[in-house]
Amino acid sequence: MNNTFKIIVLAGAFVSFILGAGTATGQEILQFFVSHGYYGIGAIIIAAVLHMWFGAYAMDVGLRLKADDSKAVFSYFCGKYLGTFFYWFSQLFILVVFVVMISGAGATVSEYFGTGIVTGRAIMAILVLTTALLRLETIIKILGIAGPIIVIFAVIVGAGSFDPAGFSQANEIMKELDLSSATKYWWQSGFVYSSFVLLVALPFLANLGKDEVRRKNVIIGGSLGGLIMLIGVFAIYIGILSNIEKLHTKDIPTLFLADQISSALAFFFSIILLIAIYTTAVDMLWTVSIQFSKDNILKYRIITIGLTILGFFGGLLPFAKIIDLVYPIVGYIGLILMVGMLYRQFINKGKTGNQSYDLQNITKKWETERENL
Repeated sequence: MNNTFKIIVLAGAFVSFILGAGTATGQEILQFFVSHGYYGIGAIIIAAVLHMWFGAYAMDVGLRLKADDSKAVFSYFCGKYLGTFFYWFSQLFILVVFVVMISGAGATVSEYFGTGIVTGRAIMAILVLTTALLRLETIIKILGIAGPIIVIFAVIVGAGSFDPAGFSQANEIMKELDLSSATKYWWQSGFVYSSFVLLVALPFLANLGKDEVRRKNVIIGGSLGGLIMLIGVFAIYIGILSNIEKLHTKDIPTLFLADQISSALAFFFSIILLIAIYTTAVDMLWTVSIQFSKDNILKYRIITIGLTILGFFGGLLPFAKIIDLVYPIVGYIGLILMVGMLYRQFINKGKTGNQSYDLQNITKKWETERENL
């Protein structure tokens, strides 16, 4: 595999993770960027720059640290105690993302198929639970192709819905609308959006970098991923802002835009979106269940069932409301992690490579544990 292809693979994996089911629905983009009107462009640029930075830096540290557990990565950036806090806080947030996925499934099914939000959430919860209990990893690997596909379709839907007239009038129209905004100021959205993504993405990015051998590949791959993120989010942003009067009350704005272009496109997009939600939800459930079960199969099953029930009832909350309430709070907490990373990169680089953390009580990475269940 040549270096160019490796860079593309790294960038593609990064982008697929960022522009997954949550962002592709358009709800996050609506609250973090569109709600600030034209200033949302500035917020997107801030977020893109930060994503380019932490994407490259996290992969680089993963390459040099070679840590087998994400707790070591958090500890490297924030120290033993604060790092441990962020490690477990990230597990909690992953559980929140699981709830968001269940809620998003209900909103998608309700908005397109008209069967009611409870039906969609129940079906998704049952599918996810069955997959997790039977450990059907092969299905998830096969359906994992939905990630790149949904990125492509989200960009097509966003850019294809751009209306110059609607875009030019958007700020005036928004004065009459009651839009939820993740932050008070547009520039805050750029930082907060990036920091809540970082909190979940850090272990993923470090693991990507760990398996690479050339530092240049991870730095370029991470930076390229952040740049592509700018293009993807911006395409969805202009599509939503151009049609803000029609879709400001929609839970899944991109699905509405797809239906405006073509009913066939909307149908296919809704299926891809549900598949992406399904694969993301299963991974989130696996991650938390394995961390708490400690290789005990009975514990794993009890925890998995309990978390699924929690996810179903938590998912009964409105999809947009969950994002509005939780994501900004997590983002502000994540800013501390971002500061820790900046400190490590520019002030105290610390030691990487063969350094030893107190890892006696650290579990193996969840992928390995899942295979041993």
